Amino acid sequence: MLASARVLVVEDDVALAQTEVELLREGLPGVEIVAVNDGLRAWEILSADGADVVLSDVALPGIDALELLKRIRGDHNLSSTAVILVTGVISPEKLFSLLENGADDCLVKPIRGEELVARVRAALTRVGRQRQLAARARELEEKYARASEFLSWVSHEIRTPLSALMSAAHVLKRYGRQKPEEVERFAELIHREGQRLTRLINNLLDLAKIEAGEVEWHVQEVALCELLQRVQEVFQALCADRSLHLQLVPCPEAILKVDADKLSQVLTNLISNAIKHSPEGGTVRIACDRSGGHVQIAVEDQGPGVPAGMEEVIFQRFRQLDLTDEKGGTGLGLAISREIVTRSGGRIWVERSSLGGARFVIELPCETPGLA
Repeated sequence: MLASARVLVVEDDVALAQTEVELLREGLPGVEIVAVNDGLRAWEILSADGADVVLSDVALPGIDALELLKRIRGDHNLSSTAVILVTGVISPEKLFSLLENGADDCLVKPIRGEELVARVRAALTRVGRQRQLAARARELEEKYARASEFLSWVSHEIRTPLSALMSAAHVLKRYGRQKPEEVERFAELIHREGQRLTRLINNLLDLAKIEAGEVEWHVQEVALCELLQRVQEVFQALCADRSLHLQLVPCPEAILKVDADKLSQVLTNLISNAIKHSPEGGTVRIACDRSGGHVQIAVEDQGPGVPAGMEEVIFQRFRQLDLTDEKGGTGLGLAISREIVTRSGGRIWVERSSLGGARFVIELPCETPGLA
Protein backbone atom coordinates (compact mmCIF):
# COMPACT_ATOMS: atom_id res chain seq x y z
CA MET A 1 0.00 0.00 0.00
CA LEU A 2 1.09 3.59 -0.56
CA ALA A 3 3.22 5.02 2.24
CA SER A 4 1.34 8.33 2.13
CA ALA A 5 -2.14 8.23 0.64
CA ARG A 6 -5.38 10.18 0.35
CA VAL A 7 -8.91 8.81 0.02
CA LEU A 8 -11.75 11.10 -1.07
CA VAL A 9 -15.22 10.05 0.13
CA VAL A 10 -18.07 11.52 -1.92
CA GLU A 11 -21.45 10.89 -0.24
CA ASP A 12 -24.47 13.17 0.17
CA ASP A 13 -25.89 11.09 3.05
CA VAL A 14 -24.18 12.80 5.99
CA ALA A 15 -24.64 9.89 8.38
CA LEU A 16 -23.32 7.34 5.88
CA ALA A 17 -20.40 9.59 4.97
CA GLN A 18 -19.45 9.91 8.64
CA THR A 19 -19.65 6.14 9.09
CA GLU A 20 -17.45 5.49 6.06
CA VAL A 21 -14.87 8.04 7.22
CA GLU A 22 -14.72 6.54 10.71
CA LEU A 23 -14.34 3.00 9.36
CA LEU A 24 -11.58 4.02 6.97
CA ARG A 25 -9.66 6.04 9.54
CA GLU A 26 -9.79 3.14 11.97
CA GLY A 27 -8.92 0.49 9.38
CA LEU A 28 -6.33 2.50 7.44
CA PRO A 29 -4.18 4.41 9.96
CA GLY A 30 -1.91 6.97 8.36
CA VAL A 31 -4.17 7.42 5.32
CA GLU A 32 -5.71 10.88 4.89
CA ILE A 33 -9.50 10.66 4.58
CA VAL A 34 -11.36 13.63 3.09
CA ALA A 35 -15.17 13.75 2.74
CA VAL A 36 -17.47 15.96 0.61
CA ASN A 37 -21.20 15.74 -0.12
CA ASP A 38 -21.50 16.65 -3.82
CA GLY A 39 -19.84 15.86 -7.15
CA LEU A 40 -18.79 19.40 -8.05
CA ARG A 41 -16.99 19.89 -4.74
CA ALA A 42 -15.30 16.51 -5.25
CA TRP A 43 -14.07 17.61 -8.67
CA GLU A 44 -12.71 20.89 -7.26
CA ILE A 45 -10.65 18.97 -4.68
CA LEU A 46 -9.44 16.45 -7.25
CA SER A 47 -8.43 19.18 -9.68
CA ALA A 48 -6.50 21.05 -7.00
CA ASP A 49 -4.99 18.34 -4.80
CA GLY A 50 -5.77 14.97 -6.37
CA ALA A 51 -6.49 11.72 -4.52
CA ASP A 52 -5.29 8.13 -4.65
CA VAL A 53 -8.74 6.57 -4.25
CA VAL A 54 -12.20 8.07 -4.77
CA LEU A 55 -15.04 6.33 -2.92
CA SER A 56 -18.17 7.80 -4.45
CA ASP A 57 -21.91 7.29 -4.28
CA VAL A 58 -23.48 6.90 -7.74
CA ALA A 59 -26.32 9.41 -7.23
CA LEU A 60 -24.84 12.80 -6.33
CA PRO A 61 -25.96 16.42 -6.36
CA GLY A 62 -24.03 18.78 -8.61
CA ILE A 63 -22.66 16.21 -11.05
CA ASP A 64 -23.33 12.49 -10.82
CA ALA A 65 -20.76 9.72 -10.51
CA LEU A 66 -20.67 9.06 -14.27
CA GLU A 67 -19.73 12.67 -15.07
CA LEU A 68 -17.21 12.74 -12.22
CA LEU A 69 -15.73 9.50 -13.49
CA LYS A 70 -15.40 10.86 -17.05
CA ARG A 71 -13.62 13.96 -15.77
CA ILE A 72 -11.22 11.91 -13.67
CA ARG A 73 -10.35 9.61 -16.58
CA GLY A 74 -9.92 12.58 -18.88
CA ASP A 75 -7.37 14.26 -16.62
CA HIS A 76 -3.78 13.10 -17.15
CA ASN A 77 -2.83 14.12 -13.61
CA LEU A 78 -5.46 11.72 -12.22
CA SER A 79 -4.65 8.78 -14.50
CA SER A 80 -3.64 6.52 -11.61
CA THR A 81 -6.55 7.44 -9.30
CA ALA A 82 -8.72 4.45 -8.41
CA VAL A 83 -12.49 4.96 -8.36
CA ILE A 84 -14.78 2.78 -6.21
CA LEU A 85 -18.50 3.36 -6.67
CA VAL A 86 -21.08 2.84 -3.95
CA THR A 87 -24.70 2.17 -4.91
CA GLY A 88 -27.97 0.74 -3.69
CA VAL A 89 -30.24 -0.54 -6.43
CA ILE A 90 -28.72 -0.12 -9.89
CA SER A 91 -29.59 -1.62 -13.25
CA PRO A 92 -27.02 -3.84 -14.96
CA GLU A 93 -26.93 -1.39 -17.87
CA LYS A 94 -26.03 1.50 -15.54
CA LEU A 95 -23.38 -0.59 -13.79
CA PHE A 96 -21.85 -1.66 -17.12
CA SER A 97 -21.79 1.96 -18.29
CA LEU A 98 -19.89 3.01 -15.17
CA LEU A 99 -17.39 0.18 -15.49
CA GLU A 100 -16.87 0.90 -19.19
CA ASN A 101 -16.07 4.52 -18.33
CA GLY A 102 -13.27 3.49 -15.99
CA ALA A 103 -14.70 2.55 -12.58
CA ASP A 104 -12.30 0.18 -10.79
CA ASP A 105 -14.71 -1.40 -8.31
CA CYS A 106 -18.28 -1.27 -7.06
CA LEU A 107 -19.80 -1.74 -3.59
CA VAL A 108 -23.49 -2.42 -2.99
CA LYS A 109 -25.28 -0.94 0.03
CA PRO A 110 -25.53 -1.83 2.83
CA ILE A 111 -21.74 -2.05 3.11
CA ARG A 112 -19.98 -4.13 5.71
CA GLY A 113 -17.15 -2.26 7.43
CA GLU A 114 -14.60 -5.03 6.87
CA GLU A 115 -15.41 -5.18 3.16
CA LEU A 116 -15.20 -1.40 2.77
CA VAL A 117 -11.76 -1.22 4.37
CA ALA A 118 -10.54 -4.28 2.43
CA ARG A 119 -11.68 -2.89 -0.94
CA VAL A 120 -10.10 0.52 -0.32
CA ARG A 121 -6.87 -1.07 0.94
CA ALA A 122 -6.72 -3.25 -2.18
CA ALA A 123 -7.29 -0.19 -4.37
CA LEU A 124 -4.47 1.68 -2.64
CA THR A 125 -2.19 -1.29 -3.18
CA ARG A 126 -3.06 -1.41 -6.89
CA VAL A 127 -2.45 2.31 -7.25
CA GLY A 128 0.93 1.95 -5.57
CA ARG A 129 1.92 -0.88 -7.90
CA GLN A 130 0.70 0.98 -10.97
CA ARG A 131 2.77 4.02 -10.03
CA GLN A 132 5.83 1.87 -9.44
CA LEU A 133 5.36 0.28 -12.85
CA ALA A 134 4.81 3.70 -14.44
CA ALA A 135 7.97 5.05 -12.78
CA ARG A 136 9.89 2.00 -13.96
CA ALA A 137 8.54 2.45 -17.48
CA ARG A 138 9.64 6.10 -17.50
CA GLU A 139 13.06 5.07 -16.23
CA LEU A 140 13.38 2.48 -19.00
CA GLU A 141 12.25 5.02 -21.60
CA GLU A 142 14.89 7.45 -20.38
CA LYS A 143 17.54 4.74 -20.46
CA TYR A 144 16.48 3.75 -23.96
CA ALA A 145 16.66 7.38 -25.08
CA ARG A 146 20.12 7.75 -23.53
CA ALA A 147 21.23 4.49 -25.12
CA SER A 148 19.99 5.67 -28.52
CA GLU A 149 21.75 8.98 -28.05
CA PHE A 150 24.87 7.14 -26.94
CA LEU A 151 24.92 4.85 -29.98
CA SER A 152 24.28 7.73 -32.35
CA TRP A 153 27.00 9.85 -30.77
CA VAL A 154 29.56 7.04 -30.56
CA SER A 155 28.99 5.98 -34.16
CA HIS A 156 29.57 9.56 -35.28
CA GLU A 157 32.53 10.32 -33.04
CA ILE A 158 34.36 7.05 -33.69
CA ARG A 159 33.76 7.29 -37.44
CA THR A 160 35.56 10.66 -37.62
CA PRO A 161 39.01 9.59 -36.31
CA LEU A 162 38.70 6.18 -37.97
CA SER A 163 38.07 7.81 -41.34
CA ALA A 164 41.10 10.04 -40.85
CA LEU A 165 43.23 7.06 -39.83
CA MET A 166 42.12 4.97 -42.81
CA SER A 167 42.62 7.86 -45.22
CA ALA A 168 46.12 8.65 -43.92
CA ALA A 169 47.09 4.97 -43.95
CA HIS A 170 45.83 4.64 -47.54
CA VAL A 171 47.89 7.64 -48.67
CA LEU A 172 51.02 6.29 -46.98
CA LYS A 173 50.51 2.83 -48.45
CA ARG A 174 49.96 4.15 -51.97
CA TYR A 175 52.24 7.18 -52.17
CA GLY A 176 54.67 6.78 -49.28
CA ARG A 177 57.59 5.70 -51.44
CA GLN A 178 56.84 8.21 -54.16
CA LYS A 179 56.51 11.15 -51.74
CA PRO A 180 58.69 10.45 -48.69
CA GLU A 181 58.40 14.09 -47.67
CA GLU A 182 54.70 13.47 -46.88
CA VAL A 183 55.33 10.47 -44.61
CA GLU A 184 56.02 12.53 -41.50
CA ARG A 185 52.91 14.68 -41.99
CA PHE A 186 50.57 11.72 -42.40
CA ALA A 187 52.30 9.78 -39.62
CA GLU A 188 51.60 12.74 -37.32
CA LEU A 189 47.96 12.72 -38.44
CA ILE A 190 47.68 9.00 -37.63
CA HIS A 191 49.29 9.58 -34.24
CA ARG A 192 47.00 12.51 -33.40
CA GLU A 193 43.79 10.75 -34.46
CA GLY A 194 44.89 7.58 -32.68
CA GLN A 195 45.32 9.57 -29.47
CA ARG A 196 41.91 11.12 -29.96
CA LEU A 197 40.31 7.70 -30.45
CA THR A 198 42.11 6.38 -27.36
CA ARG A 199 40.83 9.30 -25.26
CA LEU A 200 37.30 8.68 -26.46
CA ILE A 201 37.38 4.96 -25.67
CA ASN A 202 39.00 5.51 -22.27
CA ASN A 203 36.41 8.14 -21.33
CA LEU A 204 33.56 5.89 -22.41
CA LEU A 205 34.94 3.05 -20.31
CA ASP A 206 35.51 5.33 -17.31
CA LEU A 207 31.97 6.72 -17.39
CA ALA A 208 30.39 3.29 -17.94
CA LYS A 209 32.29 1.82 -14.99
CA ILE A 210 31.44 4.72 -12.68
CA GLU A 211 27.72 4.63 -13.53
CA ALA A 212 27.65 0.84 -13.13
CA GLY A 213 29.34 1.08 -9.72
CA GLU A 214 32.23 -1.11 -10.88
CA VAL A 215 35.04 1.34 -10.12
CA GLU A 216 37.29 0.63 -7.14
CA TRP A 217 37.75 3.66 -4.91
CA HIS A 218 40.97 3.92 -2.90
CA VAL A 219 40.09 6.60 -0.36
CA GLN A 220 42.95 7.90 1.73
CA GLU A 221 44.09 11.09 3.46
CA VAL A 222 45.59 13.45 0.90
CA ALA A 223 47.37 16.74 1.55
CA LEU A 224 45.68 19.23 -0.75
CA CYS A 225 48.72 21.45 -1.37
CA GLU A 226 50.93 18.50 -2.34
CA LEU A 227 48.29 17.15 -4.71
CA LEU A 228 47.90 20.51 -6.47
CA GLN A 229 51.65 20.95 -6.80
CA ARG A 230 51.98 17.53 -8.45
CA VAL A 231 49.17 18.32 -10.90
CA GLN A 232 50.72 21.73 -11.70
CA GLU A 233 54.07 20.12 -12.51
CA VAL A 234 52.43 17.86 -15.08
CA PHE A 235 51.28 20.86 -17.12
CA GLN A 236 54.33 23.11 -16.86
CA ALA A 237 55.88 21.94 -20.13
CA LEU A 238 52.61 22.15 -22.05
CA CYS A 239 51.96 25.66 -20.78
CA ALA A 240 55.48 26.71 -21.74
CA ASP A 241 54.86 25.47 -25.29
CA ARG A 242 51.70 27.58 -25.45
CA SER A 243 53.34 30.59 -23.74
CA LEU A 244 50.77 30.28 -20.97
CA HIS A 245 51.31 31.15 -17.34
CA LEU A 246 50.03 28.39 -15.03
CA GLN A 247 49.60 30.08 -11.66
CA LEU A 248 49.09 28.13 -8.43
CA VAL A 249 47.91 30.47 -5.70
CA PRO A 250 49.22 29.46 -2.23
CA CYS A 251 46.51 27.34 -0.66
CA PRO A 252 45.50 26.70 2.95
CA GLU A 253 46.68 23.45 4.48
CA ALA A 254 43.91 20.89 4.41
CA ILE A 255 43.53 17.13 4.39
CA LEU A 256 41.06 15.51 2.00
CA LYS A 257 39.75 11.98 2.34
CA VAL A 258 39.48 11.12 -1.33
CA ASP A 259 40.76 8.85 -4.05
CA ALA A 260 43.86 10.85 -5.02
CA ASP A 261 44.09 9.43 -8.54
CA LYS A 262 40.47 10.22 -9.34
CA LEU A 263 40.66 13.74 -7.94
CA SER A 264 43.82 14.23 -10.01
CA GLN A 265 41.84 13.02 -13.02
CA VAL A 266 39.22 15.72 -12.38
CA LEU A 267 41.83 18.45 -11.96
CA THR A 268 43.70 17.24 -15.03
CA ASN A 269 40.51 17.48 -17.07
CA LEU A 270 39.69 20.99 -15.82
CA ILE A 271 43.23 22.30 -16.36
CA SER A 272 43.43 20.68 -19.82
CA ASN A 273 40.18 22.40 -20.77
CA ALA A 274 41.44 25.72 -19.40
CA ILE A 275 44.67 25.44 -21.39
CA LYS A 276 42.81 24.35 -24.52
CA HIS A 277 40.49 27.37 -24.45
CA SER A 278 43.02 29.98 -23.31
CA PRO A 279 44.54 32.47 -25.75
CA GLU A 280 48.26 32.40 -26.49
CA GLY A 281 50.15 34.08 -23.66
CA GLY A 282 47.18 33.92 -21.28
CA THR A 283 46.92 32.83 -17.64
CA VAL A 284 45.44 29.71 -16.10
CA ARG A 285 45.02 30.01 -12.36
CA ILE A 286 44.51 27.33 -9.70
CA ALA A 287 43.28 28.70 -6.39
CA CYS A 288 41.87 27.29 -3.14
CA ASP A 289 39.74 28.63 -0.36
CA ARG A 290 38.77 26.96 2.92
CA SER A 291 35.49 27.65 4.69
CA GLY A 292 34.45 25.62 7.71
CA GLY A 293 34.65 21.96 6.92
CA HIS A 294 34.91 22.40 3.17
CA VAL A 295 37.56 23.44 0.70
CA GLN A 296 36.96 24.93 -2.74
CA ILE A 297 39.41 24.36 -5.58
CA ALA A 298 38.97 26.71 -8.53
CA VAL A 299 40.47 26.45 -12.02
CA GLU A 300 40.17 29.71 -13.99
CA ASP A 301 41.14 30.75 -17.49
CA GLN A 302 40.98 33.69 -19.89
CA GLY A 303 39.07 31.88 -22.61
CA PRO A 304 35.62 32.68 -24.01
CA GLY A 305 33.88 31.33 -20.90
CA VAL A 306 30.61 29.43 -20.73
CA PRO A 307 27.54 31.10 -22.28
CA ALA A 308 24.68 31.97 -19.93
CA GLY A 309 22.21 29.13 -19.63
CA MET A 310 24.82 26.47 -20.46
CA GLU A 311 26.27 26.14 -16.95
CA GLU A 312 24.51 22.81 -16.28
CA VAL A 313 24.27 21.60 -19.86
CA ILE A 314 28.04 21.23 -20.22
CA PHE A 315 28.10 18.62 -17.45
CA GLN A 316 25.81 16.36 -19.44
CA ARG A 317 27.26 13.49 -21.42
CA PHE A 318 28.35 14.23 -24.99
CA ARG A 319 27.81 17.99 -24.64
CA GLN A 320 30.45 20.42 -25.86
CA LEU A 321 30.43 24.10 -26.57
CA ASP A 322 32.61 23.79 -29.68
CA LEU A 323 30.47 21.28 -31.51
CA THR A 324 32.87 21.00 -34.42
CA ASP A 325 35.29 19.29 -32.01
CA GLU A 326 38.22 21.14 -33.52
CA LYS A 327 39.97 21.10 -30.16
CA GLY A 328 39.74 17.32 -29.79
CA GLY A 329 37.26 17.02 -26.93
CA THR A 330 35.05 14.00 -26.32
CA GLY A 331 32.14 15.64 -24.53
CA LEU A 332 32.59 13.24 -21.61
CA GLY A 333 35.27 14.83 -19.43
CA LEU A 334 32.98 17.08 -17.42
CA ALA A 335 30.35 14.36 -17.00
CA ILE A 336 33.04 12.05 -15.59
CA SER A 337 34.36 14.85 -13.38
CA ARG A 338 30.93 15.49 -11.87
CA GLU A 339 30.43 11.77 -11.20
CA ILE A 340 33.77 11.56 -9.39
CA VAL A 341 33.25 14.72 -7.34
CA THR A 342 29.68 13.77 -6.40
CA ARG A 343 30.73 10.28 -5.30
CA SER A 344 33.50 11.90 -3.24
CA GLY A 345 30.89 13.80 -1.24
CA GLY A 346 31.33 17.12 -3.03
CA ARG A 347 29.94 19.18 -5.88
CA ILE A 348 31.26 20.94 -8.96
CA TRP A 349 29.97 23.92 -10.93
CA VAL A 350 31.08 26.63 -13.34
CA GLU A 351 30.77 30.42 -13.15
CA ARG A 352 32.31 33.51 -14.70
CA SER A 353 35.97 34.10 -13.80
CA SER A 354 37.46 37.42 -12.78
CA LEU A 355 40.07 36.64 -15.46
CA GLY A 356 37.33 36.91 -18.05
CA GLY A 357 36.87 33.23 -18.90
CA ALA A 358 35.42 30.25 -17.08
CA ARG A 359 35.88 29.39 -13.40
CA PHE A 360 35.27 25.74 -12.51
CA VAL A 361 34.87 25.15 -8.78
CA ILE A 362 35.18 21.85 -6.87
CA GLU A 363 33.91 21.81 -3.30
CA LEU A 364 34.92 18.91 -1.04
CA PRO A 365 34.81 18.17 2.70
CA CYS A 366 38.21 18.57 4.40
CA GLU A 367 40.10 18.50 7.66
CA THR A 368 42.74 20.85 9.08
CA PRO A 369 46.07 19.11 9.75
CA GLY A 370 46.59 18.47 13.45
CA LEU A 371 42.94 19.17 14.34
CA ALA A 372 41.26 16.07 12.93
